Amino acid sequence: MEQAASWRRNPKVTNIVNSLQNFHNSKSKYLLALHSCSESFGIAVKDIENQQKIIRSEVFNIGHSLSNKLFSCIEQILPRKYWKQIIRISVAKGPGSFTSMRLTISMARTIAQQINCSLDSISSFHLMAPRLYKDLDQYQKINPFWITDFLPRRGFVAGKYQLIKIHQESNFHEFREIISPRLIRNEQDINPSIKASNNIEKDIISLINFSQYCQSSKVKSHWGKTLPIYPTSPIDNKK
Repeated sequence: MEQAASWRRNPKVTNIVNSLQNFHNSKSKYLLALHSCSESFGIAVKDIENQQKIIRSEVFNIGHSLSNKLFSCIEQILPRKYWKQIIRISVAKGPGSFTSMRLTISMARTIAQQINCSLDSISSFHLMAPRLYKDLDQYQKINPFWITDFLPRRGFVAGKYQLIKIHQESNFHEFREIISPRLIRNEQDINPSIKASNNIEKDIISLINFSQYCQSSKVKSHWGKTLPIYPTSPIDNKK
């Protein structure tokens, strides 16, 4: 019963289209975003040919069942017969759940390779930045800041960010990732800082907006360059 309950879809969805017939058609060109850095799996799809600029998104609370539910979750948002119409994929590359990230990134790389489309990747902390920086004092918002997550007996995973520009036309907040998320043992080195906070419903929308920005900017992102972030890797910890 617990597994069945965890599979139920989160009722909180953003801009979801009631009629699939109005969203899926043979002329559509899709952006697909995947976020699995927590126990929830977020998916967003946008048809860039749709003048209404609708984003269809959903979050699935599937816990550790992603390996069995990955394909079916995506198909509920974008049926497989339309996958050849995907022109760009974006994925959150961590930090987060080791297994979930590996599965989702492998899936994204495979699709991107087979249909020859760009694959964009961005850290989950980078996606949080547009939400979290608003909690800073006014004078701190224009300066670099850290996003941190505490790991017991290990230290802090932290990344450093700075607001560059807000693109009003695409609702994309452009942040520079000065330092990508990594393990830092001395808390004094990461100030000012904000505690990492997952909000997959909002971050999956930020991810699809990031994909739209890359598409509009004609950024070419090869699938082979997308790798997950493992801050607690023994190799990374020696840095």
